Amino acid sequence: MRKSIVMLLILAMIVSGGPSFAEVDGEDGFIALHLGSPLILSGEDIISLDSMNPGVVPVIHNDRTLVPLRAISEHFGALVSYDADNRVAKIQIEGVEFLFPINESYYEIHETGKQNQKVQFDTESLIIKDRTMVPLRVIAENILQMDVAYDNRVIFIGKSQASIDDQLVESIKTKIGQALKVSTRDELLALIESMEESSAEEPEREPLFGNQAPAMEESAAAEDSAKDFSNTNEQVEGINEADIVKTDGTFIYVATRDSIKIYKANDGKPVLTDEMEVQIDKATGEYVEFSELYIDNGKLVVLGRKGTMGNWIRPMPEPIPTTEIMVDSIMPYGGMEFVYLGVYDINTEGKMSLVKELEVEGNLLSSRKKEEHVYLVVNKYINYYGPYTEEPIPVFMDTVIGSEHREIPVDSILYHPGRYSPNYLLVAAVDIMDKDDPANIEAYLGSGSEIYMSDNALYVAGNDYNSFWGSVTNIARFSVEGTSIGYTGGGMVEGTLLNQFSMDEHEGNLRLATTSWNQDSVNAVYVLDKNMNQIGAVENLAPGERIFSARFMGDMGYIVTFRQIDPLFVIDLSDPAKPVVTGELKVPGFSNYLHPLSQDVLLGIGQDIDEKTGRQQGIKLSLFDVSDSGMPKEIGNLILGDTGSYAEVLHNHKALMLKQEDDLIAFDATLNSITGELTREAFNGLVVIRANAEGDLELIKEISNEGIYGQNVKRPVYIDDVLYYVMDDNIRAFNMDNYNEIK
Repeated sequence: MRKSIVMLLILAMIVSGGPSFAEVDGEDGFIALHLGSPLILSGEDIISLDSMNPGVVPVIHNDRTLVPLRAISEHFGALVSYDADNRVAKIQIEGVEFLFPINESYYEIHETGKQNQKVQFDTESLIIKDRTMVPLRVIAENILQMDVAYDNRVIFIGKSQASIDDQLVESIKTKIGQALKVSTRDELLALIESMEESSAEEPEREPLFGNQAPAMEESAAAEDSAKDFSNTNEQVEGINEADIVKTDGTFIYVATRDSIKIYKANDGKPVLTDEMEVQIDKATGEYVEFSELYIDNGKLVVLGRKGTMGNWIRPMPEPIPTTEIMVDSIMPYGGMEFVYLGVYDINTEGKMSLVKELEVEGNLLSSRKKEEHVYLVVNKYINYYGPYTEEPIPVFMDTVIGSEHREIPVDSILYHPGRYSPNYLLVAAVDIMDKDDPANIEAYLGSGSEIYMSDNALYVAGNDYNSFWGSVTNIARFSVEGTSIGYTGGGMVEGTLLNQFSMDEHEGNLRLATTSWNQDSVNAVYVLDKNMNQIGAVENLAPGERIFSARFMGDMGYIVTFRQIDPLFVIDLSDPAKPVVTGELKVPGFSNYLHPLSQDVLLGIGQDIDEKTGRQQGIKLSLFDVSDSGMPKEIGNLILGDTGSYAEVLHNHKALMLKQEDDLIAFDATLNSITGELTREAFNGLVVIRANAEGDLELIKEISNEGIYGQNVKRPVYIDDVLYYVMDDNIRAFNMDNYNEIK
């Protein structure tokens, strides 16, 4: 990552004043490709080479460049079909058919009224990644009647080609050559060895910041639409986030570190229906530690961390041909860690039955769920300081295809030229409804620190460092459609992100809120367009302070910075090329989390501050009226506790329960009170608060946890008019009309 700035500086120079590809993009649709890249540059737009199969890239075979027949032909208006029975790809142009038999070094020309012709070429057509790959010049020049230019791994296809200079080639390489597929195992090992050499040249800097059981025949019904129940507080509507407690209106699902428990809610008298505890395999030392859950339509998805206490040695595998999907079993060695995902059927009695499992080597950065697909984002560190104590290619296990651990196929690995990072970033997609559909895993030489997922794309942000700019954030964007995953571009902004709420996509543009750390801190909001080029920015916000929370809502952005006073900045992003600060409000304290109660009112949850001493005091809730973007105002606040008070919701938005139709929120908290010079804990438990867009902010109820300390799980959920307070192995239930406990 340390040398990534070289390429990104080139990109910045190109965007600001280099030659434009549009200058050579004529009316005939001139396009540019790059060997190993899944992207095309068409005019100024970066698009997927094959949007339906984003793993397809131009490759070298027998010293010839092969390109995907369908993608190139359809781009220039040809009709393409495939005869699966005879394994023949067909192109139709103005009534003429061109047939490419797979694994043959010729094509046929079929034209009405003329004798069929056979044309030989010097390599064969192949199937790679489920796509027909044919020689570049054959398809472009012979079939499509286009001109072809080839310069430094960059490919130009079009008519009436203009002069192409080195600067333009470098511009195109920077735009669509920023992530390339590894072609061979030897190439991958050479890349990893170059990381070791780079490390020697430049000192390391501190970062800135069981066996498968048959599925039950009868599954639990979908979420009970007749009941009102709480959902996990999530950033993007329709994009689910995992949590330690979930409910579907009938059952409550709880993940502790050492167990998964299912309770039937039973109208406030919960009954344990099933339990799965962590077990250590005495023979192998394997164990799974549970972390989070998803629940959807009778399917329970369990996430966790799998490790081993054994001392296994992983043998050197045979080299893997890039066209092979799987290799023989590879036994993990001692100390390896895996991200675990298990899919379980839940029947109408609340019993779970294993459907399939997935293990991906590394540590979970985060996950998301869209409809029936779960996406895992995993970081895998490479121990590249020689001599190697491990194989550098990550492994996985998917019970759909077998119980063995297998290497990620080499042709599923991308790298960033000129960037050196001893990490893999792995993105896995799992269909939780189809028991026979294997997971799709793509790997990238790089790492991530935050993720954001919209309905259109997955963004992974990683920290970097530059001696001139200081901290920077690199962003990689991926298309996610079902189990199909594809790299679609990358960008960069100055500064670092606070959390996932520092990113937001709106109308094809990505907005980011960052704090830069040079001699002093300074904040900014940047806007990147669909090509991940910066098109707008608001910079030099609140020098000397740092961002404590951010929230984007449509055309507006809201940023809270802090040193002594809490400034809330209102930013108008309706013109993404010219974002502007329209208003600012200063109040004591700061908000760690901003939540929209309506389009015009934000709820801020943070901490109060003594303006004279700067000492943090109690938990502060504020209501901000932002209906007038030029004059935001605080219309209500509530202080809970005093110095030392704490709540998980201050750093984890999923700890907040919302029942907005009744203007209620709830979260677990520890509230301290000050008595003279001593601090004593006054309350430990659940707080229920009325908060609405009219300015009402009132503590309704405190529910003590009755001295049950040390919980890993402390979450409120509701079903209809019953509030459930989940604390590890304990669930207490309260009638929400009067908050009397249901015994």
